[in-house]
Amino acid sequence: MDERTLFRIALGLDDPWEVKEIKFDAEKQQLDIFMDFPKGSKFLCPECDQLCGVHDTTQKTWRHLNFFSI
Repeated sequence: MDERTLFRIALGLDDPWEVKEIKFDAEKQQLDIFMDFPKGSKFLCPECDQLCGVHDTTQKTWRHLNFFSI
């Protein structure tokens, strides 16, 4: 199993989401995981319950669990 698949499973990502890139900086104790979906992907609309295309996206950053705390 490759690292992208491992993180996809660990984060509970469903299709069409995929892990595109993983960067680890030991000095900063920082793990960055970049997620995306293929162009043309469709998602379930929370209002009409139909599969709908995406019109635009925004890159976001958030802090998840701290891997390095004891």
